[in-house]
Amino acid sequence: MLAFALSVATAIAAPVPKEIDEKFEKGVVDARTRSIDFLKRQQKKDGSWEGTTIPLLADLAGGETALVTLSLLEAGVSVNDPMIAKAVDYLVKLAPKKTYVVSLQTQVLVRVDAKKHKDQIQTYADWLLENAIKKDDKLEGWSYPANQIADGSNTHFAVMGLHTAAQAGIKVDEKVWKEIKDFYVRTKREGGWSYYNLQAADRSTNSMTTCALIGLLIASKHDKDPKVKGPDPAFEKGLKLLVPWDLQSPKGTGYAMMVVAELGRMSRSNEFRVGDKAWAWYRTGAEILIKSQKEDGSFILGTRNTDAMPLITTASGLYFLGPPAKK
Repeated sequence: MLAFALSVATAIAAPVPKEIDEKFEKGVVDARTRSIDFLKRQQKKDGSWEGTTIPLLADLAGGETALVTLSLLEAGVSVNDPMIAKAVDYLVKLAPKKTYVVSLQTQVLVRVDAKKHKDQIQTYADWLLENAIKKDDKLEGWSYPANQIADGSNTHFAVMGLHTAAQAGIKVDEKVWKEIKDFYVRTKREGGWSYYNLQAADRSTNSMTTCALIGLLIASKHDKDPKVKGPDPAFEKGLKLLVPWDLQSPKGTGYAMMVVAELGRMSRSNEFRVGDKAWAWYRTGAEILIKSQKEDGSFILGTRNTDAMPLITTASGLYFLGPPAKK
């Protein structure tokens, strides 16, 4: 097995000419600033960013607001900014209802003030644990939960929510981390991980593979066994399938960018190397966003699904760009 440290180490590549690098860095700064300004203009008087048909169709009220708020915080907007305060006031009034929203609410409140919102975050963590789908005492993942058929995306959001809560000192049942690890090891296919795990024919995708890698990495971070060094070998096998990737996804390039950014930041690297293959994931995605940004500061990454929805895609893109570089 390749050493985990080598898998996530910064790739060794030919140095980028200074003038090209400076142009890229300026492009990232401009794209970040303009997308923040766009989102700021879209906020409603009640502090929300509820603007598409998704909340109505999927009963995901609060999801867009939580996503935008999390992305603004990820991009370096202060927790004391008035628009963040208004958004939090809106979010804390919503009862836990759907996995996506509860996960995002959890991540927002932890970043804003985990101590102040401790009780509410605990409620969210308990809700996520209570709504886990199990069969024969084995974790099958999470759903909306409108049904008992788990999917990779809801499962990923639940895992991220629980991880964020646990990092903030919220009580999370320790056994869930082993269950998460076992779930991802058990559900890996030859081509990676799929959205559903109902049958062998379910097609694996890069986005779901990324989500699985995050899950395995998170499980390893919570493993208290001193003999365990890094994530399960399934992690490196999955990373081999992913590297390199142009970040394009027919189901949602914005979503793909967001989960890749989560994996990259969790691994503390803007590039991945596996064997002789290198993947500069951050530069790849940032260049796509810079080129796709509209005059109003929004990002449009496609003509279908959420990639055609300015609010969601801009929030996902901003999350990807992340905070300003430390000087």
